[in-house]
Amino acid sequence: MRAAKRTASIAAFAAALAGPALLGICYAQATGQQQPQGQQPQGQQPAQGGQKNWKDRAEYDLYNSIAHEQDLHKRLDLLDQWTQKYPTTDFTDLRAQTYVATLGPLSAQDPSVRPKAIEAAKKVLATNPKDFTSLYWLAIDTPAQGGSSPSPDQIHDAETAGNGLLQQSETVFEASKKPAATSDADWAKAKNDVVALAHAALGWAANAKKDLPTAQKEFEAYLKANPKNANISYQLGQVVLQQQKPDLYPLALWSFARAAAYEGQGSIPAGNRPQVLAYFKKVYTQYHGSEEGADNLLSQAKESPLPPDGFKIVSAAETANKQAADLQSKISSDPSLAMWYSIQQSLTGDQGESFFTNNVKDAEIPGGANGVKTFTGTVISVEPTKVVLGVLDPTKPDATLTFDDPLPPDAVKVGDKIQFSGIGESFTKEPFMLTFKDAALPGVKTVKAPTKRPARRTRPR
Repeated sequence: MRAAKRTASIAAFAAALAGPALLGICYAQATGQQQPQGQQPQGQQPAQGGQKNWKDRAEYDLYNSIAHEQDLHKRLDLLDQWTQKYPTTDFTDLRAQTYVATLGPLSAQDPSVRPKAIEAAKKVLATNPKDFTSLYWLAIDTPAQGGSSPSPDQIHDAETAGNGLLQQSETVFEASKKPAATSDADWAKAKNDVVALAHAALGWAANAKKDLPTAQKEFEAYLKANPKNANISYQLGQVVLQQQKPDLYPLALWSFARAAAYEGQGSIPAGNRPQVLAYFKKVYTQYHGSEEGADNLLSQAKESPLPPDGFKIVSAAETANKQAADLQSKISSDPSLAMWYSIQQSLTGDQGESFFTNNVKDAEIPGGANGVKTFTGTVISVEPTKVVLGVLDPTKPDATLTFDDPLPPDAVKVGDKIQFSGIGESFTKEPFMLTFKDAALPGVKTVKAPTKRPARRTRPR
């Protein structure tokens, strides 16, 4: 998954950072004067007081062409011409900033330009560490260029860009600086998108350093600023899962569910979502023990990138521990259930066959041992000469009773809890089943079929 997916508003803001308006602003800040009206002498030096001058009219005209060229490739060519024809200029800073404003957006179209865009941004930041445009494009291009195996320098650049954007965001997006044509909502969203971008860069850097807690914190901060990015949700799930802290697993599962279920702007492409969904269900089942509740979690996560406070998913281990505690409580208070559990454990153990042959086969069970004369089970199915019961768990069959003669109609019904005993006949380990012959149910007698008498022969008259 990519480190970040720019939203529409980020793209629009990026377009503004690339446009002629920004270049005009750069020019005004760099010169502090009006555009020259006439040609200046070749080689003229800056006037006293630090005022900057163009080398000649041709240099100004070249820059003017750059400032009004909207095609990024053509603008880059013109910038290179400026550099070649005028290697020294009073407007070095302006040219460096213009390179950033051109190469940054161009790198989004052509990844091969990224190294130049990064170099241009770092060049500006070397003399102006607070340059917002350079920080912005460095935060985008560095993770994209570094990928999953970045160099230490790339990690450092991403941290520089992320921290710089966070420091500058309050100043850059002051209400007084909002353009008149921009709504308050769009201005606030632009700020949130820049803040999200900063956290994405910092999260990427932390993840690259294997600082998983910091990566988690940064990705969560990203999603609070910009909820509409399923790739970040997926990455959050990964960094949480890698920490191997059971108390954090519900956050990981929520994040994977969000990545799989979210369908709006910033979602994972529809063709890839089935793979993410399959992965979510795999890790959910591993943690919870079954897919029960997975669909409900998908529905919840589809509406929110982060879980509510106190969100919890019961783990398979917690379920098993609770079941074990409940069973232990039942066994402690029920001698017949304790004996049944002991027999089951012995039969399913390594010496199960030997135990059956020596202690169960053809023996009356329970036979009064420890004062226990009958077991108790819940009827799961009934046939005239066979009853299947759940003894340890009323919903899971583990005992089969067989009868030589049929039971009376309606003597035993599904769901009844009955007592029984019998003679051990056979068993299976998985799933566990102990079968009794000549079973006896207190208070219930089987019905013997009437013996047919031979037909009388009549004497011939």
